[in-house]
Amino acid sequence: MSFELRKSLSYRFKFYLSAFLWISPVVILSACAHKDTTQYAPLTYDYLTPIFLNVGQISIQDHSNANQYPRNISNLSPTPPAMALNNMVNNRLKARGTSGKAIFTISRASLQENNDDAVYGQIDIRLDIYNNNNRKVGSIQVSTNHTYQTDHNKGDLDSRANLYDITQKMMQDVNVELEYQIRNHLEPWIVDATGTPISDSIKTQDLNDKASSTAVKHDMSPPDHRTIAPATNKPSASNADLNAVFPDGIPNNESAAPPVHDTQPVSSTKGKYPVGVLGTLPQSAISKKY
Repeated sequence: MSFELRKSLSYRFKFYLSAFLWISPVVILSACAHKDTTQYAPLTYDYLTPIFLNVGQISIQDHSNANQYPRNISNLSPTPPAMALNNMVNNRLKARGTSGKAIFTISRASLQENNDDAVYGQIDIRLDIYNNNNRKVGSIQVSTNHTYQTDHNKGDLDSRANLYDITQKMMQDVNVELEYQIRNHLEPWIVDATGTPISDSIKTQDLNDKASSTAVKHDMSPPDHRTIAPATNKPSASNADLNAVFPDGIPNNESAAPPVHDTQPVSSTKGKYPVGVLGTLPQSAISKKY
């Protein structure tokens, strides 16, 4: 190889190497600039009303990784659906019994690429109640599946922002449906925070309310129109007073005046207006029929 050729190749190599060294930092910085570094809050549900169950313990069986789904992107979510379900059980389902158990099974919790701008999400869960003899005595199932359109303003289809929002929406549906199923199909196992069955507390409350309501009696009797004699300072004319005026005897036409009574009844509002639990209604609120 001639000296001139070697020199030409050397110049070319140095040129390409120099260009690569200049371009590489720009490419690396550009990639870093598009990487989502947002810190997303874990999806927890302790702000929702807890559900107390009359069991001794509650356990979780997660089988969501047993099956591999095509184009599965669940692990790219800041809080994968399976993790959100675990948080939901720990935050909302509370054991308040002394025996028996509840098993919460996660059969599926996945996010899959559906097309260029949509994600298909599916969750299948089951809650089983077992008595002290390990016999299943109650069970419910909850499933949700939906195709979610992604927001291009939040990045690509599999961006962390889009997957975080989709997981939130899925969990909202699951929370609503789970509580509905428990309260409608597992009511005998629902207790309050002290372990008292809800059905018993409702019956006790109904009896107490009935007793208190029967003790309150409203006076709905008609108005009192009896004649009431008003007090008066005017003395009545008696025979003794007339004897003092007529020493020789009372004339026949001057007999003692009978006591004077005012026959005009005293106005009374008793029973005149409708009476409710807050007392007599004000005049402005009374219908013309009263």
